[in-house]
Amino acid sequence: MKIVMFTRVFTAIMLLLALGASAGCGEKEQNQEKAATVSKEDVKKEAKEAYDATKAYTQEQMQAFREQAEATVDEYREKIDQMQVKAEQLEGDAKTEAERQLTELRQKRDDVAEKLKELGSSSEDAWGEIKSGIEAAMEDLGNAYNKAVAEFDKS
Repeated sequence: MKIVMFTRVFTAIMLLLALGASAGCGEKEQNQEKAATVSKEDVKKEAKEAYDATKAYTQEQMQAFREQAEATVDEYREKIDQMQVKAEQLEGDAKTEAERQLTELRQKRDDVAEKLKELGSSSEDAWGEIKSGIEAAMEDLGNAYNKAVAEFDKS
């Protein structure tokens, strides 16, 4: 949503600048005639270039975010595997509780991974919403992990 707004504002600014250039801003009549040669096609071309630049920037941001999030998911995968090893050494209720927490952690990790797949097939317009969802899911996973670690430390 923010990207769409940014694109619209940027395009409007470009159009205003092009219109200001074509008006001559009070210069001599000869300069006004030269400035008036800015065509509609020139303005369209500049607007398209601005749009393309914004789109490329958004795609770069999406890719960087995806890579960082995937790396974080991989880190949690390793941490959960390490917790599994510890859980196998527990007995009784402690082991049952540890397995429940590990199942919950795996589900939250899988939720983040699923949202990352959505990011791969989303448009730039949906990017902001999907990013927010991924960040919320990552925070939920982090909180669940910290809670599980605290419980494991008690065991």
